[in-house]
Amino acid sequence: MPRLLLVAGKPRSLWLLAAMTLVAGAAMLPAMSTMAAHGASLTAFEFAGSVSRSGEIVSGWGEAGKAAAWWQLALDTPFLVGYGLFLAGACAAVAGRAARIGRPGLERAATIVAWLGPLAAAADLLQNFSLALILSGHGAQPWPRASAICGAVTLTLMAVGLAFALTATIATRSRMPVEASRS
Repeated sequence: MPRLLLVAGKPRSLWLLAAMTLVAGAAMLPAMSTMAAHGASLTAFEFAGSVSRSGEIVSGWGEAGKAAAWWQLALDTPFLVGYGLFLAGACAAVAGRAARIGRPGLERAATIVAWLGPLAAAADLLQNFSLALILSGHGAQPWPRASAICGAVTLTLMAVGLAFALTATIATRSRMPVEASRS
């Protein structure tokens, strides 16, 4: 596993990444509220999927909504870095715990699932790129469809990764290390 993911799996790093994600997420809320107040939510924009619906949303927002959308995209970058590395770190921590208690299958699975965090963050970044192009007046396909697909990929990868990390954390929590149980 790469050193970055191992460092992300340390308790202090996990707390810092969780804090970074929460702070960036909270910082996006005013922009998201402005967007919704001007006609459409961020989610509606991200999953519009068609040129006509994306154009309708951007037009309905006006300048205030578009400015808020730009702010949201800017603040989403530290948010996606935070949650991507948090998930990877959580799985790296699970892999370490699984190795300590003699569960090589769980260790291998955690090592693989750790990559879902960075992959989800990459899909989110591609979605942001698509949304930025739409906001810039380049709303033709494939950008609305790419945004919707990337959003679905991001949500799926994060849901699977978080479910695994939580379940595997519980599965490795109460086990004694192999060395201690052999005594």
